[in-house]
Parts: sequence; structure tokens; C-alpha cells
Amino acid sequence: MPDHRPAEQNTNESAGAHGERVTLENELRSRARQQEALAQLGERALAEPDLDRLLNDAVSTVALTLSVDFVKILELLPGDTELLLRAGFGWKTNLVGSVVTSTIPNSHAGFTIASGTPVVTEDYAAETRFEIASYLTDHKCASGVTVKIAGRDGRAYGILGVCTRNRRHFGPQDISFIAAVANLLAGAIQRRQLEQRHELMIRDMRHRSGNLFSQLLALFSQTARNARSVADLSTKYQARVLALANAHRLITEGGWKSTPIMDLLYTVLGPYLDHVSFSGPNVELEPDPIFNLSAALHELAANAAKHGSLSRSRGQLELSWSVGRTKRGITLTLDWVEKNGPPARRPRRLGFGSRLLGLVIERQLNGEVHQTFGRSGLSVHMVVPLTHERWPTAGSTTGGDP
Repeated sequence: MPDHRPAEQNTNESAGAHGERVTLENELRSRARQQEALAQLGERALAEPDLDRLLNDAVSTVALTLSVDFVKILELLPGDTELLLRAGFGWKTNLVGSVVTSTIPNSHAGFTIASGTPVVTEDYAAETRFEIASYLTDHKCASGVTVKIAGRDGRAYGILGVCTRNRRHFGPQDISFIAAVANLLAGAIQRRQLEQRHELMIRDMRHRSGNLFSQLLALFSQTARNARSVADLSTKYQARVLALANAHRLITEGGWKSTPIMDLLYTVLGPYLDHVSFSGPNVELEPDPIFNLSAALHELAANAAKHGSLSRSRGQLELSWSVGRTKRGITLTLDWVEKNGPPARRPRRLGFGSRLLGLVIERQLNGEVHQTFGRSGLSVHMVVPLTHERWPTAGSTTGGDP
């Protein structure tokens, strides 16, 4: 049957069909290119032992695959308040290896970490959901995508992001690619941390098993010196050994990795929770702070239950803490404040509990302890430098005994 439509209409429809076909072909080529890039990056993630080299490969791969001006991999530092530009493409050279932004409220990074999905910004100048970090404006970034690098347990390791100098629309395919690379990096970070943790765990177990016997003997000797009777010695010693055992349980059941501070507080203060209030971030603590803080908090709780606010029905204990950067690096500041209890009087000589506080906080953790004896009870201010599991680096593999 002859086509009676005008020739111009036939030409327009043919051009339209051709245009759609070209667009589809370009999308298919782009998708194939992205899938190939992901496959190659996945192979390198399995074979490359050096995480920094893998991260540098990743930013280059993303930049070339998506044709973007800048790619960043930000590492969330201890305390979860600052991010380090661990690897980057297109940025000024002195920026890589520097802290570039924070997770403060209303920040771009904080918004990304809190979000369960990639954060897309087509025009930074018009963005109202959060404030744009200065390093992005300094590089004249116009559009971008950021996504959280998170483990299977939801823990944030950092951020993967891209941005361009010119306005650009990032389609679902591009966003999915960025998210897939972030997931691949999260797996690589977890795997290398696990390898490093296993090595450290073996060394630490050898080290701790030797120290534990010395600790138990010293603990028995000190407890016996201050005990009034065999029954008093038995009760106090059992309680202190149980505190050590609970700390070891937290560490070993967690795979010798970091443990949330609330897990420690619930373990130590479980019998007194009706009288305790908590205020502070659920920061992750490494095995050494967990182990030593457990001993210190147990002594404070035992003293409060016998002589302080926890010995009274109306007594209260307020525990508050914060994490911040000081001259010592990232530190945990913890305040133990007893209220509605009997007046706390400064002892004429330090008992074992006070000496133990100084031992585990000041000597073993290189921290500070300040006690205040007030009318409503004891107040203790503790400052503890935090060791925190960082992303593995080329020099972080340890060998041999300390």
C-alpha cells in the first residue's frame, strides 16, 4: 500500500527513529564500559594487597569511565567527625592526604553519611539541603554525586564522590555505577581490616596471655592487702576478676575489633541502669581502651554502690562523654557524676580503687583522671586518647613481637 504521508513527515520520523537508536546504542556502550570497569576493578580488589594503590586505581577508573573532572575517596577518621581525602583525581596535589571536611550538622558530608541513598546535586550553587564544603567551591565544582562507603553492618567507612566543573545531569546508570564502586571499596576495606585484625589478634593474644597472669597476681596482692577478712577478699577479688572477664568477653566476642561504648557501659553498669543516665555518642572503642576502662568503671561502680550515690534509693549517676581532637589526637572525655548520694570526702590516703584508676587511665592509656569530692557525691573527669581502627595503609602491617 503506497505511503501518502508528506515526504517531510517521513523524513522527521526517520530522523527521530535514528536519533533514538543512536541514544540507545550510546547507553548500551556506556553501560558495557561501566560493567567492564567494575569487573576489572573487582579483580584488582581481590589481587592487590596495597589498599592505597587500589584506591588510586579506583578514582582513576571512575574519572575515566564517567568523564568527570574530580573523584574523591574520603576516609572517616576516628571520632567520626572529620574526613580525610585518602585518594583523589583532579584535585590540587596538596589536598590529598589532608582533612578536607567534617560531619557537622548541615554539612554535605554529614548529609551523605546519614543518607541511605546516593546524594545527587545538579547545581551546587542552588543547593539548600546542606552547606557546600569550601574545597568544592575552591575547585569550582558545579554538579556532583556522593555516596556512603559502608560495610554490610551499616558502619560508615567514608564517602566516594564525583563532581564536574560544568553543570551535568547524572542519570540512574551513572549513579548505580558510583554506588557499585563504593560497595566494592567497602568490601576491600573490610577484608584488609580483617586480615590486619587477625594478625594483630594473634600477637595481642600472646602478649595479653602473659600479662593477664601478672595482672591477676597483682590484683590479688593488692586486694588482699586491703581486705578485712577472707570473705571480704573473696568477694572483692571475684568481682574484679569478673570485670576483667567481661572486658575480655566484649573484646573476643567482637573478633578483637572496636566495640561501641554503650556495650561497655551496659556490661559494667547493668545492675544499676535504673539509677544511671547516659549522654554521648556511641563511639567505637578499640580493645585496649575497652579493657582498661572496664576496670576503671567497675571500681567506680563498686565504690558508688557501697559508699556513694548508688547506695541510696534516690541516688543518681550521670555519665556523659564526648569525642574531640586535642594535642594528643582524638580523645574521649568522660565525666562520672554522682548525685543525691552521701557527701564524698577526700580520703587521707589513696585506696586501691583510686590507685587502680590512675594505673589504667594514666599509665596504661596515657590519659588523665581528676576526682572532685562534693556534697552530693563523687565526680570523676577522665580524658582518654583513643586508638581507633584506621583504614589499612602500606606501612600498617606488623610483624614479630613488640
